[in-house]
Amino acid sequence: MQEDPQWILRPQPQEYAVVIPTKYRDQHGWADFVDGFIRVVKQTDKMHIVPVGAIVGPTHLVRENHAATDTIDSVLLVNNHVDLDTYRTVY
Repeated sequence: MQEDPQWILRPQPQEYAVVIPTKYRDQHGWADFVDGFIRVVKQTDKMHIVPVGAIVGPTHLVRENHAATDTIDSVLLVNNHVDLDTYRTVY
């Protein structure tokens, strides 16, 4: 008599990221005519978790004022071009 095979289920590793949506600081969301940056603020009340594979592409957000003590509500500059060499050197 042969024994029935036993199945052992092992969980697969999964990667998730916390996503904090942003909204335009100004109503129109156009680039500033002086420096060309778009300014956004975080919407911390709408945070959610997504699988890392669902992230389409990078967007580099830089704090407008590095001296600001309140990092949650700080104004961020949108930098759509991420220079990876500089990023790895600085961070």
